[in-house]
Amino acid sequence: MSAVWGWSKVESTPDGGAPCQRSLHAAAVLNDSIYVFGGYDGSNRVNDFYEFKISTGSWSKVQASGTSPSPRDRHTGVVHGNSFFVLAGFDGNQRVNDFFEFNFDTMQWSPVVAATGSPPSPRHSHASVVHGNSMFVFGGYDGSYRSDFHEYNFASSSWLQVNAAGRVPRARYRATCVVHSGCMYLFGGHDGTRHLNDVHVFDFDGTGTGGNERGGGEKGWSRFWMTLNTEGTAPIPRDSHVSVIHGQSMYVFGGSTGSAMNDFHELRLDKCRWQQVQALGNAPNQRFCHVACVNKDSMFVFGGYDGTSRLNDLVEFRFSIDLMSCDIPESTLIGNLRDMVNSELLSDVTFIVEGKPVHAHKVLCMRCTYFRAMLTGEMKESRAKTITLPDVRRPIFLALLEYLYTDELDVELEVAMELFQAADQFGVDRLKRMCESTMLASIEVENAASIFHAADERNAKICPAPHQHHRRCGKSA
Repeated sequence: MSAVWGWSKVESTPDGGAPCQRSLHAAAVLNDSIYVFGGYDGSNRVNDFYEFKISTGSWSKVQASGTSPSPRDRHTGVVHGNSFFVLAGFDGNQRVNDFFEFNFDTMQWSPVVAATGSPPSPRHSHASVVHGNSMFVFGGYDGSYRSDFHEYNFASSSWLQVNAAGRVPRARYRATCVVHSGCMYLFGGHDGTRHLNDVHVFDFDGTGTGGNERGGGEKGWSRFWMTLNTEGTAPIPRDSHVSVIHGQSMYVFGGSTGSAMNDFHELRLDKCRWQQVQALGNAPNQRFCHVACVNKDSMFVFGGYDGTSRLNDLVEFRFSIDLMSCDIPESTLIGNLRDMVNSELLSDVTFIVEGKPVHAHKVLCMRCTYFRAMLTGEMKESRAKTITLPDVRRPIFLALLEYLYTDELDVELEVAMELFQAADQFGVDRLKRMCESTMLASIEVENAASIFHAADERNAKICPAPHQHHRRCGKSA
């Protein structure tokens, strides 16, 4: 079974009514459904609320009661518990900072009234994420570009402004934020002068693994910012893109660099390395101001603006596609190569060891610099059909050949000690180190003297480890 990445268009069932074309909307996933709220259809801001049920491929309008948010765009939507929350945005006349909850148990909208604290100033184009029992809100535009950071605690119904150590990102709007392993990752946006492609990490509680220690945080603070120093080729600066988390990576798709984009990038968070994703299938059209959500092993992209028209297509990116129709058997390469040790089949060189022939193959012996020089240089052995090798026992030479053919070692201590000497004799340094490892793992009172004597003769770096009693050495990583 193989795994590949791939794009495909999601065809919804004909009986459902998909949302109209739109951009600047908000979306989130809950219980295998994607929920989409609001946005701009090219003429008006809207406040409709749709569900896409992934299992059936059907769109439906959510039948809601209560006081819903006013029509708006550039808001955010998040899920916590069994509710969908909408915060702030632009209603066509002014920026707003109202906060609404849709409860799926009661199927009702209601305004969220905080018990304590003040919400962020009226704004749009901010970023919101959920971590633990809180929603965190960064930046946006309230008449000025912002870098303030706010927390709403769902349990205490309280707002507070987050103060943290470290390098706070510069003010911006239309950036993205995602959460992974106790950290929030902020990427891109626009600061009012230029597009950005920097990555910042906020550690929520001082225990996150953000950036694998790459950056400028201040350890010791319970919460801190740091700038992530990445390797590889980063996406060109942009805003109005989408970012999602899957596995150990953050993925960035599309956005605006001044033009609509449809490039797709992966940031490996454990390695702090960017790479562009090369995927099967037809990538979605260029777009910005779209939304994306991850459900299980797929990312779903909906809507947006391509620079000419607003969109309402739904496209799926499968992070891994199981090719069940292509049953690929396990590799037999190592076993096949092991069978070639001392096999006359296609043998083109024969070694005489302890008076008996050992059939070998020059191309595989090339892994050993000693044999490479012997078989390709000016030495008389390069023209000989048989080559006599003194000073090595036949079983040990066969073990050395097996390593050269397979890159694997699986021997007892006694063989490892003698094979260590042969590896030193023939200049096979990796095999020598593997034998050292076997010897090191096998030191006991009874054999310590002989092991250290053998090691000393060949300048091996062996230190006693009497608590280890392993007798075998497997394939090296």
